[in-house]
Amino acid sequence: MEDREKERELLAQADGAGDKARVLAMTDRGEQVGAVAVELRGAQLRILRLWAGDYDFSEKPQGETAFFLDTLMRSAASYGETFGATEIVTAFPDFFDFFKARGFEVDDTHAFTPMSTIVRYE
Repeated sequence: MEDREKERELLAQADGAGDKARVLAMTDRGEQVGAVAVELRGAQLRILRLWAGDYDFSEKPQGETAFFLDTLMRSAASYGETFGATEIVTAFPDFFDFFKARGFEVDDTHAFTPMSTIVRYE
């Protein structure tokens, strides 16, 4: 994210964000429509928080919101792959089986998967 002040504000909302955490923003015609807070810890990419418009996680994501969240998750995976991550882990429980539907394993506290579930070489 280019706007470091805005990035700091978003990271303040992400539980457990360390000093190496970053925010990847998704824009449409110059307007931010979503973001994902990520942090690399060794070979692990941690997804700390997702934002998609005014989505509040109180119901299953549909349509455009689901597309934004999926794109953000995949962007995070690409970021992690670039920096050598071999695993993706969320810092929060799966919501409405969002990650499970994308091949992640889930438990009561988080979702996790090898990087190869999302980033594939053919």
